[in-house]
Amino acid sequence: MKHIHLLVFFLGAALNASASEIKEIFNRQKPLTIEGVTITPQRKLVSLYSDGKLHTVGKKQYFLVINGFPSRPGNPTAQCGVGQEMYADIYQVEAKNATRVQRIMVVSCWRSLELDSWQKQDDFSSITWNKDGVIFDWIVPPKFTNLRAQLNLNTVSPELVFIP
Repeated sequence: MKHIHLLVFFLGAALNASASEIKEIFNRQKPLTIEGVTITPQRKLVSLYSDGKLHTVGKKQYFLVINGFPSRPGNPTAQCGVGQEMYADIYQVEAKNATRVQRIMVVSCWRSLELDSWQKQDDFSSITWNKDGVIFDWIVPPKFTNLRAQLNLNTVSPELVFIP
């Protein structure tokens, strides 16, 4: 019985380790520091998310911040009035300075775009890093078609490539 409890514990830990490490940052009005690099979040954010880590692609370092803006700030009772438009901003780090190199829409109430993992709100596990950059997995209504793209960061300039 003791071995079964240990097995269940380790399986649970392994499953949690594969879940998204991108978490909400609740204090959106203060500068955000990621491994010694500080940026100032944009104004009028509804939400802000990050995994708080620098990721190495080739010989360069990057981090990702997800900004949530109101879908219809002037019309809160209309369609998507309380929805969000969320963008992944990818920053390149050089000498403790961050420069945004790309912005990609990841969730949109207004444009009916959501991450494949978004059925469980605040789950960004369909955004993953690999040796070449960042992969995004979306589902697109009306038929909930899967759409996958990779932001290649190992090129002269970042390029978003859709993967069949």
